[in-house]
Amino acid sequence: MEEEAEIQENHDLPEFSWEERSLHLLQNSRLDKDFAKLKCPRKGGKKHRVRCMSKPMAIPEVILELQEPIVRESALRCLSTFLLEFYQQPSGRYWDGLSESCDVIMEQELLSFFRMIGDQNPSVRSSKRLANVLTLFQCIAANRETRLRFIDTCVPNLLQPVILFQTPLEVFENVRAVALSVIAILCQAGDPTIIQWAVKSDMVEICCTSIAMGNELTKVVGMHILEAIMQDESGLCYICSPMSDHLLQKMMTTWEHLVNLLAVDDDFSPRLLFHSIRCYFLACCDVRGLSLVKEKLPKTISNGFFLDIVGDFPLMGDLLQELLLTVDKIYDFLPDNLDDVYDHIR
Repeated sequence: MEEEAEIQENHDLPEFSWEERSLHLLQNSRLDKDFAKLKCPRKGGKKHRVRCMSKPMAIPEVILELQEPIVRESALRCLSTFLLEFYQQPSGRYWDGLSESCDVIMEQELLSFFRMIGDQNPSVRSSKRLANVLTLFQCIAANRETRLRFIDTCVPNLLQPVILFQTPLEVFENVRAVALSVIAILCQAGDPTIIQWAVKSDMVEICCTSIAMGNELTKVVGMHILEAIMQDESGLCYICSPMSDHLLQKMMTTWEHLVNLLAVDDDFSPRLLFHSIRCYFLACCDVRGLSLVKEKLPKTISNGFFLDIVGDFPLMGDLLQELLLTVDKIYDFLPDNLDDVYDHIR
């Protein structure tokens, strides 16, 4: 049967890593992905009996199955696996169907998880089920035809309790990163309406909190969101306005703490240093931001402490040089390290 061929049993489908789940739709994450490949090569994990859709035409059938509670978990896993492997910004008709037909269903899934949060007993299985729901949200957020309507449903706002929830369950740290990635995908579109929604929905504070308490992947995605907001003129102006001074100060404190942490961690991630430098540089695009960066920039960034690491990533070296020139600290960096600068940065 043709329909049976489109949705077939597949016993050899590997799980996707949390890195892939969190970063696969984020733009400008080349450094993140390259470093992840070096540090965490893909391994053959536990195999699951899941259905694999061989053709996009199977999507409507699986969307219908989402409405059946008894098979919903399987349908979520099947659809999220397909989207992770084959998503290529297709026609909006699939995401129109998903966002219009399943808004209530997805909200039910979130509310079900909220009850577990309230009881302090989310399980590994329920966390992975939520991750599959979040993968669907990622694709709706990434599609230009559905992202604004997605904002209007207020579903992205419902992710805040998920992002801020603290639990000893190790797998949930990665679920937090996937939830944050939904916000990052929305913000990276650069739509002023979405950026204004993000800042007015306290996403800057949420990102700072997540960066402070989350694992490496959570920190990376949180930095992506801050960068996307600051790349928008209205977002940067809002953060750097006198009435939002608390936001700018909190961001500076968050970045300073992160850089200081990297300075004492022998096994730190270079991508976190890259995002820290990039955030400082973007903040310099506003007069008030520039003034505060000049005052708050950690000495370890300006005195060549990270030079060996920066030398391994030319893109990071170029960005660091631009930052130091912008804040008039390039001469703090040059005298004692001139030969190394020529070797590693230029």
